[in-house]
Amino acid sequence: MALYMLAGQVVSSKIPSNLYSVIVFFLGGSVLLVYVLASKLQLTGYRPADWTYFVLLAVIPTLFRHFLFNLLLKSNGATTVSVGVIGEPVFAIILTYLVLGETLSAAQLSGGMFTVAGIALYFRTKLTQAK
Repeated sequence: MALYMLAGQVVSSKIPSNLYSVIVFFLGGSVLLVYVLASKLQLTGYRPADWTYFVLLAVIPTLFRHFLFNLLLKSNGATTVSVGVIGEPVFAIILTYLVLGETLSAAQLSGGMFTVAGIALYFRTKLTQAK
C-alpha cells in the first residue's frame, strides 16, 4: 500500500487523477483476470443477486475510494492519505455496528479508540506545524 501511495503521489502530479485511476483499475483488473483464468476459477454462473453485490463492491469501495485517494494524493501527499486510510477499518466496524447490529468486542473498541487517537494526533500535529 505504501508503494502504491508513493507512486500515486509522483504520477498524479504528472497526469490527471481520473486517468491515473483508469490505468490502475485496468492493470488491477487484468492481473485479477489472469489469476482467475490461471486458477481455473468460475467467471460465470452466478445468481443475479450475486452480480448486484459484485457491482456494488466494484463501484462503492473500489472505484469511489481509490479515485478519491488518487485525487487526494495530488494535494495532500502520501503520508497524509495513508494516515487517513488507517481509519478505514475503524469506520467499517462502526458501520457494521450501526447498520447490521453487530456487537463490538473489547479489543475492537479499544483498538478503534487507539487508532482514532493516533489519527487525531497526526492531524493535530500537522495543523500545529502548518501555523
